[in-house]
Amino acid sequence: MESTGKNDISSLLARIAMGDEAAFSHFFDLYRPNIYTTVLRITKDEWLSEEILQDTFVKTWISREALTGIENIENWLYKIARNVTYTAMKRSFREKQNFNQMTKASISLFYPETDYLERDEQFHSLLETAISRLPRKQQETFRLIKQSGLKREQVAAKLEVSAETVKWNLDQAMRSVRAYCTAHVKDLPLIFVLHFFSKYF
Repeated sequence: MESTGKNDISSLLARIAMGDEAAFSHFFDLYRPNIYTTVLRITKDEWLSEEILQDTFVKTWISREALTGIENIENWLYKIARNVTYTAMKRSFREKQNFNQMTKASISLFYPETDYLERDEQFHSLLETAISRLPRKQQETFRLIKQSGLKREQVAAKLEVSAETVKWNLDQAMRSVRAYCTAHVKDLPLIFVLHFFSKYF
């Protein structure tokens, strides 16, 4: 964040409290980079982080009349962003669970359990083939995060690389694995494809 004096911030907040949209736009530009970077570090999802960022500043604008009474606006913003982040991540997790349950329920209506288990094994075998084709570092990263459940920071320490390297390797691995699986699931009914992609990715 660019260097801005305390008096300048107080003046900016006073203008925002009075409904000055230009002042709020400047405020957004001032605090956006740090808030976004912090949120992204938690979510690991650029799209979700952007949504959380927007929601954080919408809540700030709604509460604008109270801004002049806040002693440390940056800490206050981080608190808002943190709460919005946790709410969004819980919602995202629930939505994924609900989708998995919905597709599994749909499958059970039309296919016997033995058919599901057979196709699940088939897709898992396909997934393993896709993973085995990855470069070694990408393969290690994918397995440690997606299959072992480690966090990126833990993987970085284990592999003795930076967190950014872990992120890059995972992104590349995900693209490659998805592309390979997509190209080889043509014999699976669509409902199975949707379910397995949601389950394994």
